[in-house]
Amino acid sequence: MVHKFDAKKAGILDDPERVKFLDPASILEKLDLKEDMVLADLGCGTGFLSIPAAMRVKKVFSLDIQEKMLDILKEKIKTERITNIEVLHSGESSIPLSDISVDIIVMANVFHELEDRFSMLKEVNRVLKKNGRLIIIDWKKMEMDFGPPLQERLDEKEVIDTCSENGFTIVEKLNAGPYNYLLIFDIYFK
Repeated sequence: MVHKFDAKKAGILDDPERVKFLDPASILEKLDLKEDMVLADLGCGTGFLSIPAAMRVKKVFSLDIQEKMLDILKEKIKTERITNIEVLHSGESSIPLSDISVDIIVMANVFHELEDRFSMLKEVNRVLKKNGRLIIIDWKKMEMDFGPPLQERLDEKEVIDTCSENGFTIVEKLNAGPYNYLLIFDIYFK
C-alpha cells in the first residue's frame, strides 16, 4: 500500500519555509492561467496552490480525500473571504465533477501516492475540457531528509510513460524547485 500524507502533519504544508523550495506563485506563473479558466486542485491539502490560484482564475475546485485537510482549507477560505473556491471531498480514484468541466487539473505531490493511477487518469480525462491540461508536480527521485521515502517517488520518465499510456502527451518538463519537477500534459484524444 502506498503511503498517504498524514493529515496530522498538515502544519508542514503551510510552513513559510516550504515556499523557499516550492513557491506557489512561481509554479502558477508557469501554467499560463487565464481569468476565465476553471482549475481543479486534486489533493489540495490545506490550499497551498488553491488559494493563490483563486486569485488568477474564475473558479477553483479544491479536492482531497482527507476531510481534516478540507476543514483547514474551509477555515482559510472563510477567514480570507475567498468566494471562488469550492471545496469537495473526493475518492481515491474518482473526481466528483461533471464531464468536460475543467480547463486545468493540478496534482501537486500527489501522483506518487495514487494506488490506481489508471483510474485517476481516466477520471482526469473525463473532467478535462477538450483543450485542457494536466499538471503534475512531484518529488524528484533523490534521497532527502524530508518528503516521501525514495522507493515511493517516481522519476519523470515513469510519470510521463504512465500518462502517455493513458491518453496524455507531454508538452513541457520544468523544475518546480530544487526538489520537485513540473510536467505539463495535453490530452491527445477526447
